[in-house]
Amino acid sequence: MAIFIASTKSISRGSGQSAVASASYRAGVELEDKRYGKTHDYSKKHGVMSADIIFPTALAATGANINRSELWNKAEAAEKRVDARVAREWLVNLPHELSEQNRKELAHTFAQTLADRYGTIADCAIHKPIQKEIERGADPRNFHAHILFTTRCAELDEDNKIILTDKASIELSDNKRRSLGMTRVSHEIKEVRQIWEQIANERLAEHNHELIDSRSYAEQGIDIEPQLKMGSVATKLERDKYERELRKAEKAKEEGKHYEIDKTPATQLGTINEIIHERNELVWDVALAKNQTVNDAAEQIIFNGHKIKDIEHTTPPPIQAISSDSPTPSMATAADEPIKNPEPPSAPKPKAPTLDAVAQAMAMAKGIKTKRENEQKQKEVALEQQRQRELAEQQKREQAERERVEQARADRARQLALENKQFLADKKSLYAAVMAQLEQYTQKGIDPNSKTGKLILAISVANEVMHSLDKYTDNPNTTQRQRELASNERGALTDLVNDKSQQALNEIKNIHYTSERKTHTAALQGALSAFTDNHSQTIEQTQQIAIESVKKDIADYSNEINRSHSYGLGR
Repeated sequence: MAIFIASTKSISRGSGQSAVASASYRAGVELEDKRYGKTHDYSKKHGVMSADIIFPTALAATGANINRSELWNKAEAAEKRVDARVAREWLVNLPHELSEQNRKELAHTFAQTLADRYGTIADCAIHKPIQKEIERGADPRNFHAHILFTTRCAELDEDNKIILTDKASIELSDNKRRSLGMTRVSHEIKEVRQIWEQIANERLAEHNHELIDSRSYAEQGIDIEPQLKMGSVATKLERDKYERELRKAEKAKEEGKHYEIDKTPATQLGTINEIIHERNELVWDVALAKNQTVNDAAEQIIFNGHKIKDIEHTTPPPIQAISSDSPTPSMATAADEPIKNPEPPSAPKPKAPTLDAVAQAMAMAKGIKTKRENEQKQKEVALEQQRQRELAEQQKREQAERERVEQARADRARQLALENKQFLADKKSLYAAVMAQLEQYTQKGIDPNSKTGKLILAISVANEVMHSLDKYTDNPNTTQRQRELASNERGALTDLVNDKSQQALNEIKNIHYTSERKTHTAALQGALSAFTDNHSQTIEQTQQIAIESVKKDIADYSNEINRSHSYGLGR
C-alpha cells in the first residue's frame, strides 16, 4: 500500500545552506558555486534515477533553456540578504506499486503543476534506496523525489535570457499575503499537499491500486504515535552496531558457520522507537480491521437492498390448496413407521434489511456527509472572520503608526520653529554685542564714516561676529538645528566679506591721493587677512577660492601703488 509523504522545507543561507550545493547533491552532479568560490561534486552519488529541469508552461513555450549550474547560481545571485531563502524543496514519496516510468511521470506532473502555479523553475531528482541502505534496514520500496524550486518567478529579459524577478507567492510572509487578500502560508502548503494527493490518486486509480490520504492520522481517527527523533549520534551508533553484526555474520559464513544477527537496538532511543513502532503496527492493524468491518457491512446493506428489490418485483408461486379427495394416511401406516427423534429447531436466519432500513442507512450516511460539509463551511467562515479581524487589526495598527509619524512630524516642526526663533534672538544679541564695541574695530588713519571706511569696518565686524558664532556653536546648550543655522550664517558672512572687499578695492582706486590709497589698501589687506587667518577652517572651498582671488587683486593693486610712488608719479 502506498504511503503519503509530501513535505516542504526552505534552503536558507541562515542555516548555512546553498542552492548550488543542494542541487548538486540531489541531482548527483558536479556544480561550481560562484558565490562561495567552490565546487560541489556529488557525481559519484548512487541512487539517483533521473534529474530534470522543468519550466513553467508559458516559459517552456518560448523555447527558453538554462542549465542546472546557471539556474542555481542565478538563484544565489538574486538574493542579497545573508539569511535569505534561496530555494524551496518538496519531498514526495513515489508509490512503489507503479512502474519506474509511471513514477517519473507522476513526479514530473506534480513539479509542472507547482511550476505553473507559482511561475518558478523546478529541478526534479528521483531517488531510489541503494543496496547499502537496504542492508542497514532501509525500505527497498522507498522511491521518492526531491523537487527544488526557485523562490523567485522566472521570466525572459529583453535579450531572451531567463531572469529571476519577484518572490513567488508561497515565499511571501503571512503579513504580506494577508495584505494581498491571501491565506496563510500554512494553508497554502496544505493545498499543495492535497494537490499531490489528487495527482497521485489519479495515477493509482488508473492501475487499481489503493489510494493515499493527505490527512494526518489524527484527522483520519487513527491513534498513531510519532517516533522520537534519533539525532546524528544515536543514528551512527545504530548503524555501527548493525555493520559490526553484519561483519560477524560474513566471517561466520566464511568459516562454514551460521551467525544470527542481533537486531536489538544499540541505544535507548532505538529501543523506545521500536516499542512505538510495534504499538503503531497493532493500532494500524486494528484500524484496518475496523475499516474492513465497516466496508463489509456497507456492502452487505447494498447487496441485501438489491435482493429485496428483486423479491418485491417477483410474482410469488400459487399456494396449493389441500383437497378433501386426497388420501389420508391410515393409523396403521403411521404406527408402522419408526419413531424419529425431533430435530432441534434451526437457528433463526438473519432477516434481510428492509427497504426502510436501507433508506435509513443511506439517509444516515447522507446526514453525516452534510454534517461534515457544514462543519467545513463553519471552519471556512471562522477562518474568514479571523482573517477579517486580523486585517482590521493590521489596518488599525497602520493607522496608529501613521498618526504617530504625523504627530512626531508636527512636534518636530514645532520644535524647529522654536529653535529657529531662539537662534534669531541669539543672533541679534551677538551682533548687538559686537556693534557696542564698534570703536575698537576702527583702524588708524581710516575715517569710519567714509564710504571706504564703512566697507573696511564691515569686514572687521564680520570677523568678530564669526568668533562669536564659533563660541555659540561650541556651547553644549546649542541644538543641532541652531548649529546648522549658525553654519549658514557663517557662510553668509563669508560671502558678505568677499563682496565688501571687492567694493572697498574699487572705492580705494577712486581716492585722489596716492598716500591715502596706500593707507586704505593696507587697512583692507589687514582686515581681510585677519578674517581668513581666523576662519579658514570653517570657510567652504569655493568661498576660499573667491576670497583668495580678491586678496590677489588687492595685493596687485598695492604693488602697483608702490611702483607708482617710487617713480614719483604720486602726490
